[in-house]
Amino acid sequence: MASTPQPDFARVARLRGAEQGVIAEAARQGLIPEDIAQALTSPDVGDHLLFQGFEVVPGLDVLSGPGSGLVDVPRHLVDGDVPTLVDVADPVQCAALYRRLLVRGTATEQAALINRDILLRLWHHRLAPQAIVQVWERRLPELTAP
Repeated sequence: MASTPQPDFARVARLRGAEQGVIAEAARQGLIPEDIAQALTSPDVGDHLLFQGFEVVPGLDVLSGPGSGLVDVPRHLVDGDVPTLVDVADPVQCAALYRRLLVRGTATEQAALINRDILLRLWHHRLAPQAIVQVWERRLPELTAP
């Protein structure tokens, strides 16, 4: 009977530390924004986000996504949770799409596919991991307005 492999937590910690170092250096060189670097290197950020990173639009005014109808979702964002076409009138589908865009979408994709008014309406539903939410809310304080 084969034994169960044991996870190498020390190796994982070394990889995580190395990635955090790369992110901190990239921020020092101006390659990524400081606020995103801080979010990615915080102790409570998940490994998936740490190794993937994320982007944020420069302001709510650039969000020009459709307020109704169907959105043709970029292929790299499609999976079991987000279909190829999303009806923005369906709050469940729309929230799943916006969540995916906040976590994996580029700022260009976010600007083109997220509708400002819909985002403001959905924002309180915790659309993204806390690290991402904090950066968006610091940059775009309108998201926290009552």
